[in-house]
Amino acid sequence: MPNRTSKCGFTIVELMVTLAVAAILMGIAIPAFNDFIAQRTMASRVNDFVIAVSYARSEAARRGGIVSIVAEDASDGGNEWGPGYCVIPGAPANCDDDDEVLRRFEGMDDATLNAQGAGFDGEDTLSFNARGMLTPQPPGPGTIELCSTDEDVDPGRLVRIGVIGRADAEELECHGG
Repeated sequence: MPNRTSKCGFTIVELMVTLAVAAILMGIAIPAFNDFIAQRTMASRVNDFVIAVSYARSEAARRGGIVSIVAEDASDGGNEWGPGYCVIPGAPANCDDDDEVLRRFEGMDDATLNAQGAGFDGEDTLSFNARGMLTPQPPGPGTIELCSTDEDVDPGRLVRIGVIGRADAEELECHGG
């Protein structure tokens, strides 16, 4: 019987083909993963704002008085809420007094959070009464638009706040693409 020896391992050609296929797959996967991360970040930020609205409404009902969401720095009329915001008890004030702040939400450098709509345009405070309704009562629903400053990141998000103070979010085309 002849002596057969089997060889184990890969040839250099097989290794090079495998590396080429892996490089192509990575070239496709990494940009898609970056888009996924950008969209999840936008969703997380809009969820934070919806949470702030819900928290302020529930605190107003629990305390039996006014609770407000206040923008940290509303000097930019196209990004009133972007630098951050806080929830405080009482009528509109500011986020400077840490003893009064119920909850603070961090700002964002790579996105804008802008108030729009009836009674909301340029607003830096949303106040809720003990019944969970916006006060003073706006003439109609308003929106807060979240858009990335990177034009490649679309869609953004739109938070619609009804006259009774309830918030819901949906996608928004920010950059027309």
